[in-house]
Order: sequence, then structure tokens, then C-alpha cells
Amino acid sequence: MNIKKLLISLVTFLLLFTTAAYASNRYISLTLTYDYQSHKYNAEEVFVAIDGTKLTDLSMPPIILNDYTLVPAREVFEAIGATVDWKKDIEQVYITYNDTLIVIPVNSQKAYVNGQSKTLDTEAKIINNKTMIPLRFVTTALGFEIQWDSNTRTANIIAKSVPETTTVTTETTTETTTITTQAATMAATEPTTETAQSDIQQMSFTSSDSSRNISYDYENDILYIKNTAKINLNAIKEQDNYNSRNYTIEIEGNLSASIPSVTFEPDSEKVKSCAVTVAPDKTTIVFNENRILAMDINQYEGWLSFKTLLPKEKYSKIVVIDAGHGGDAPGAIANDLQEKDLTLKMALSAQEKFEQNSSVKCYMTRTTDTNPSFDARTSLANEVGDAFISIHINSATSSEAHGTETFCQYANDLGNGLTSYRVAEEMLDQLLNKLGTTNRNVKTNDLKVLRDSSIPASLIEIGFISNANEANIMSNSIDLVGQAVYDGVINLFDKYPPVR
Repeated sequence: MNIKKLLISLVTFLLLFTTAAYASNRYISLTLTYDYQSHKYNAEEVFVAIDGTKLTDLSMPPIILNDYTLVPAREVFEAIGATVDWKKDIEQVYITYNDTLIVIPVNSQKAYVNGQSKTLDTEAKIINNKTMIPLRFVTTALGFEIQWDSNTRTANIIAKSVPETTTVTTETTTETTTITTQAATMAATEPTTETAQSDIQQMSFTSSDSSRNISYDYENDILYIKNTAKINLNAIKEQDNYNSRNYTIEIEGNLSASIPSVTFEPDSEKVKSCAVTVAPDKTTIVFNENRILAMDINQYEGWLSFKTLLPKEKYSKIVVIDAGHGGDAPGAIANDLQEKDLTLKMALSAQEKFEQNSSVKCYMTRTTDTNPSFDARTSLANEVGDAFISIHINSATSSEAHGTETFCQYANDLGNGLTSYRVAEEMLDQLLNKLGTTNRNVKTNDLKVLRDSSIPASLIEIGFISNANEANIMSNSIDLVGQAVYDGVINLFDKYPPVR
């Protein structure tokens, strides 16, 4: 081989090697936690640059999700001079640059640019406790150009040119309006197009002035009220009527000068309707539920927000307690006692103890002398619960029968190791320890409340009402049974924290 051919071969090799090295970034492997699940992520590294300078030392690297790039909101967009605010109570990102405000709700296909609804190609997510938002959408909405280099897998934001100032003007006034919050946008700006009217779904009120002080976010099921009356959060009372499928809120004082009585009808997955009734002494807000709700009430920037949540979105540990029988189904009767009365008292005693501990939320299938159907009892447990305990009293034809036993059927492990057997075992241990009764062991039986339960569940038989001695023990040990149920649940959730 002559020198010329050797040089050509060497140059060709170097070019091929350089191109291959240039085109290949390292692969990164991560465990991404979002939407209450862990996901394995293995992909080529992605970079974000501003005017050609890569951003380094990001606490969370840019990732590709559903074929779109997500980036940490604050670190990327504060680097181009924007202001980034995280509204924790409503899980929304506010990005402000000059006169442009972008509002991005987490896990929503909608975002708002100066109050106008926009459809996202991919949702923002909270991933590994960092708020990750779609890079291209936000960049272009702020008026910047973005360039993608497939060789280096770098998204470069061209930030040298300053975007033009964007303003929003309402039809009802000639003054320019600066948009500061999504709530204010929806409440203060009348829709100017059919699309805006559909997205905002602004209600028609008798008084146009007062209508500007109340708004409903149909996308996220959040009620907003302008806090012109300086309402103190301590003056707001809540009543969770989950067995009647409504959540009621009362605000003391006369708000008739600020807001009207109005009913919103989203008929969404969670909310059937939201009725606001203003009276001289108080204002009542009733959320009629399609799903059992929890509520976050907060105030910011002069607005009160009433954000609807599913119970498992708010509470990390939830137990459902079922007082057996009730109403026209008295259960076992002996020694001047009725099973339905004893089980209700015991369940209420346990509930009272859970109300003193904010770490565990307790729901009850009944709190009065009613008889919910078996389906209603298990449906409540399956919808909201992490564990289900049904309290019963035993009976036998022989007055000599005695002792405490618990039942379970299917494992129903939700991924944290807690099974129905472990619930039954813990409940039995607690009851035996506190009541001193005879151990009749953990058993299995094809009982409907166990058969239809999809969460760890146990039916407990405290003792025999047909035995005079145990009937006396039970009637005088209501609080001990409540304590046993409470202590057992606390121990179980400490050992097996629920997995969302």
C-alpha cells in the first residue's frame, strides 16, 4: 500500500470514528416515580442548552416521555429569565415572562397562556418529586425559538431575541388587562370566542360585578371565590357526608355583596354539581359527588380555592370500619343485648381514636342505626380504603360457647405486603390481649363482605352474646374493643405502609 492510500484510509477511519463518537451519547438508567408507580427509564441522555450553552448540574435530567421532552420547570426557565412559581395547593406551575403567563396543571392535557386554553401534546408530571413540564410547548409559548440537534440530542433555546409583549384585552373594557392567575383570568375575563367559552365554561349571573368574584375550574374541579370579605380559613366549616355522597362547606358571615348564589354542573368523574347558596348569616357550598371526595381549602393572591381530591390523593393511610348489621337487621340477640348496638358503639369508639391521629383517615360504613347493603359496605371500602375491618358479635345455641375469632379469605395484597390474613391475625392478637377472652384462632369463611373485598379485609367476632359472661364483658368493654381496632390498624400501617 502506497503512502497516499494509507493516508486516505487513515483519514476515512478517523472520520468514521469521530462521527460515531459524536452521534452517540451515554445511556442513562433511572427509576422514575410518578402517578403513584415506579417506572424504569433507559434512554440516551438528553441535554438542554440556552444560546448554545448546555445547562449542567440539573437536579433532575431532561427525559423523553411519550416522545416529548420534559424538563425541570424552575431550573430551565429561570435560566432564561422567567419567573417560575409552584402552586402546591392546586398542583399548577406558573411561568411568567414579560407580559406572558403560562399556567400548567399537573396531569392535565390543558394549559393556559394568558387565560387562553391550549392543548398539550404530553402532560406535566411530578417525577421523583420534581415538577417536569413539556419543553417545546413552554419555550414557544414564551416566544422563543427552539432547535433540536439529533446528533448531540440537545434542545437549544434561542434566547437572544426578546419576545414581543403579549397583552389580553377583554370585550367589556377598553383597558388592557394583565393576567396574574388562572382563577382571575376565568373570573374576570368574559369569553370572546366560542372556544374560550367552551374551555372556561363561565356561568351567566344576574350581577356581572359579583360574577367576577366566583369561578369554577371544570378541568380540575376547583371552586374559586375572591376573598373580598377577608374570610379567615378558621371560619370555614367542613362536613364530609360521604355515605350521602356530598361534601358540605359553610362560611360564616354575609357574602351577598361579593358573590351570587349559583350552581355549577361539571358532572365530571368526581363532581356531579357544586351549589353555592348565599344567605345573610352564612354561605353554604355543597359538592354533590360522583366519587367520594376529600378537600383542600387554601387561599393565595386574594382568592380562596376549594380543590376536590380523591381520598387516596390526600390521605396516605385509610381504614374503613364496618359496624355489622343495623336498622331492621339487629343481628344476634341475647342477654338483653343486640349485636347491631354493640358493633356500632365499638366502631364509633375506634373512629373517635382515629380522629385524634391525623396520620390515618377512618371511614365508616355507618355511624347511626342504619343497615347499608353488603354491596354498599364493600363498595365504600374498595373505593377509598387500604384495609377493611367488619365488626361482629357471635352467637350459638349453647350458652357455653365462648371466645374470640377473626376471619379472612383472599390475600388482597395491594403491593405493600399487607394481606387479609395479617389483618385478621393482628386484630385477633389485639382483642385477646385487651379482653382476655379465649383464642378461637384465625379462620376462613366465604362471607360476602370478605368475598367482595378487593383490599385486605377481616371480619372479627368479638365474643358470644349468647354467653352471659362474654355478653357482660363486651357491654362493659366498648372502649377496649375500639382501642384494639385502633392499635391493630396503627401497627399494620407502620409495618406495611400503603402503596399508591
